[in-house]
Order: sequence, then C-alpha cells, then structure tokens
Amino acid sequence: MSILLDHVNYIYGENTPDEKQALIDVSVEIKENEMIALVGHTGSGKSTFVQLLNGLEAPSSGTVYYQGTDISEPSFSKRELRGKVGLVFQYPEYQLFEETVIRDVQFGPKNMGFRDLDIELYSFEALKKVGIGDELLDASPLSLSGGQKRRVAIAGVLAMQPEFLILDEPAAGLDPAGKREIMELLKSLHEEKKITILFVSHSMEDVAEYAKRVLVMNEGRIVLDGRSEQIFSYQKELEQIGLGVPQSVSLVNSLKKHGWDIKGMPIKYGETVEAIYEAVTRRSGGSI
Repeated sequence: MSILLDHVNYIYGENTPDEKQALIDVSVEIKENEMIALVGHTGSGKSTFVQLLNGLEAPSSGTVYYQGTDISEPSFSKRELRGKVGLVFQYPEYQLFEETVIRDVQFGPKNMGFRDLDIELYSFEALKKVGIGDELLDASPLSLSGGQKRRVAIAGVLAMQPEFLILDEPAAGLDPAGKREIMELLKSLHEEKKITILFVSHSMEDVAEYAKRVLVMNEGRIVLDGRSEQIFSYQKELEQIGLGVPQSVSLVNSLKKHGWDIKGMPIKYGETVEAIYEAVTRRSGGSI
C-alpha cells in the first residue's frame, strides 16, 4: 500500500505570463506505516506536493499512483481516495463550520456515504482518540480553545478512516504545550493505529523528535530523502538552502569537530543529553 509520484511536474498558470513551475520531476513513494516530515523554505513546493497526494491537484505531467492505480484514470474514485488519504490544511480550525462539534466531525463520513451506524461509531471514536470529551460534543466549535479546535479538525479527518494522514504545519500558531500535545497525538496515531503520517513543518526540533524519514524540498525538487539521522548529517547542505538543523544536532556536530567522542548521530533532545553525558564521562575517566 503506497502513494507513488512518478516524474511529476506541476505548473501554475501554464501558458500564461504568470507561468511558474512549482514541482520539477518529482519521483517519490510514500509507503505504509511511515512517519514522514516534509521540509523546505517558503515557495519550495511543499503545499503543491501534499495536494497532489489526495488528488486535490492534478500534475501537469507525470503520474500519481495510489496502490498501483493511476488516480487520473476516469474509473478511479477521487471521493474514495480523499477518504483514504486525509488532508488537514494549515490552521484547519478555520474550516470548522457546523453548529456543534459532533456534527462537524460527522460531516466527512456522511459525505463519503458511510452507513449511519458507522458515522456515529467512527465520529465518537475519532473524538475520543484526539482527547475531546463527551461534554464538548454539543458545544459550538467556535467556543473551543485553539488546541481543541485543531483536535476537532483532525478528528473530522480521522472519522473517514484514512490510511494516510497528511498535515500542513499541524502545530502552527499553538503555544509550546499545544504544539507538543498535537505532535504527541500524531505519534500515537502512527504507533497505535498504524496510520502513515506525513507532516509539513518548519520546526526542525519537531522533525528530529517525531519523524523517522525526512523529505527536503528546494525550488520544486526533492533534494534529500532519507532517515532523519541521515538527513541531519547534511548540516552544511541544509543551511545552504535556507534550512538548518535542531540546536541539539548543531551542538553535537560542533563537539565532534572539536574532538569529542560522541557515539552515533543523536538527534532527539533526550538522546543528545544522554550522548553528551556519556562523552563527558569518558573524557573524565569514568567519573564526573
């Protein structure tokens, strides 16, 4: 089970004075049960890329495959695809429009033509999963906090039972506690429900902490694709395209250059603290 982009190009305003190529010869596969971060500076093509994954946009050339089927085929159901590949836009709470939380979450599965019993079951399950209690079911979405609105918006996509969940800056605009709650939620969805999650992020700390694979975009191309540890070893290359690495990774790289014996390539905060502690212990002869 996968989504495959094969030599995909995307041109905005094709054959007009405002023509601009947003994606250039992109070939990549999003596989089952992955936790992927998509990074790149503004204008690198990230938003266009994610909208191709569930058919909201069609490539100017090249092919998008879902489970081996060309999604541009007339017989292919885009409606079914959008249920299987859920897309949560940046600031999704602005798209909440129903009078109550439960009705908003039920909108997606209703639109997909699910049975009434399944609509109710999937909606309640999704709200429970994102931590929205029964006391808020009949509340107006507009009365919720920013973090709660974000959770309800995610629940509305989860209620459609997606196999892939794509999120554009899921933690944008939230305070540190809210950001951590949302990212931990995505981690638990990936680990417990085995959903493939791809999230766009500008926070390299979040990428290091939660992603197992990283796609790096620059000027419409995917320029790096690999495990997080591998990608963050390219500090110089990332900085050259206007990105960077987490502060913890920068510290480890600096210490290594100065001769510190730090094992491996720790990228998560906790791993970095432990690795530096072990290095200090070795330098001090086993006692500190």
